[in-house]
Amino acid sequence: MSEPQSFAELMRRTGTPRLVRVLARLVFAAFLATPFILAFVPWQQTVMGRGTVVAYSPVERMQVITARVSGQVKRWHVVEGSRVKINDPLVDIEDNDSELEARLAVQKAFLEERLAAARKEVAEQQAAADAQVAARAAAVKAAEASRDAAVRGIEVAQQSLANAEFAESFEQSRSEMFEDLFTNPTFGGLESKINRDEARMRADRASTDTERAEAETEQARAHLLTQESLVVQADAAGLSAIAVARSNLRKSEQNLFSIERELQDIENRIERFKARLVVAPCDGVVYRVDANVNQGGQYVQEGDELCTIVPDTDDPVVELFLNGFDAPLVLGFAERTGQMPQVRLQFEGWPAIQFSAAPELAIGTFGGKVRQVDPASTASGQFRVLIEPDQMRPGEQWPDPEFLRQGNQAIGWVFLNRVSLGYELWRRLNGFPPEVAPITKGDKGSKAPKIKVK
Repeated sequence: MSEPQSFAELMRRTGTPRLVRVLARLVFAAFLATPFILAFVPWQQTVMGRGTVVAYSPVERMQVITARVSGQVKRWHVVEGSRVKINDPLVDIEDNDSELEARLAVQKAFLEERLAAARKEVAEQQAAADAQVAARAAAVKAAEASRDAAVRGIEVAQQSLANAEFAESFEQSRSEMFEDLFTNPTFGGLESKINRDEARMRADRASTDTERAEAETEQARAHLLTQESLVVQADAAGLSAIAVARSNLRKSEQNLFSIERELQDIENRIERFKARLVVAPCDGVVYRVDANVNQGGQYVQEGDELCTIVPDTDDPVVELFLNGFDAPLVLGFAERTGQMPQVRLQFEGWPAIQFSAAPELAIGTFGGKVRQVDPASTASGQFRVLIEPDQMRPGEQWPDPEFLRQGNQAIGWVFLNRVSLGYELWRRLNGFPPEVAPITKGDKGSKAPKIKVK
């Protein structure tokens, strides 16, 4: 029998191997060092949102085609999924009155004849009004000429009166002289009675001429008043005739306007009748067909939905919805950095793996950039953010529009600031918001740059 071994020897043989103990120490040291190492590992801060693919222009988004006239659906030219070009026929709507088109054409022709006659009447009434204006001007001019002649007649009469008064004064003096020479004994009858009587007769005639000249002057003044009244009468008569002519012209114009309105109504009805052929307003794909042609055709009224078209677009965007806590961070990032943040997108139907800490390692995602942030929230308190394509990697493109269609679901990660993992853990434990941009020493005391956010 062998000698009993010592306890130390037994412990040495049954103890943990040295290699295991070294590995255990290394693992324990790594465990203790992990928090310090993670404190310096870079981490990409992101905010996540969900949304759909849409067209940026509202006119390129899904459009509902409605009936412009009432009638029965006669024929469909497309089915769901058909690709159409602008002005391609979609559906024929038949009016209940099969003779409506012919009657509208007859009414239009009749109104066009009435319109031509009304225009001719307006032209004639306009010519009559112009003639009345010319007649008034001529009558007033003639009356004014007669008035001017009466004024000159007064001047002549006044001159004649002055001459008559001078002659009367002369003859009266001469008559008195002859009378004195005949009757005064001092002169001893130097003049004969015949000469004295002749002088009296000449003085009486001069007095009569003066009275006649005064009468003619008053008559000339009365004639002037008459001519002035004729000027006023000619003007008033002309204005009255012009008013009547223009009144007739206004009636003719009203009749013309009434006929033009009726003709326009008929033309509108004809155009609406032509609208029974519904055409595509844009290039796109027929998404849904609402009306049908069973049992002779479905009756539709004006404004009823016929089909829905998804237009083609060259400017697709993704509308993401962020909560009210994250949306201000996007604008804050733009305010501090001078540009909108970039985004990684995962589209429904495209398998992808996204690493928030290292976006460059993401697989199956696509690059984007924030184009617009809505100024108001939705009813649920979320803010809409529009994401446009952006080549974050060389040659990176969004899927072809044939596969990435409007309405596709999408998940987006909006990139903000790169920080250490330790800081990120500390921030989340304390419930602090992400940093929107790194703050350097040069930023202290300086004002953040301003940008225009679309």
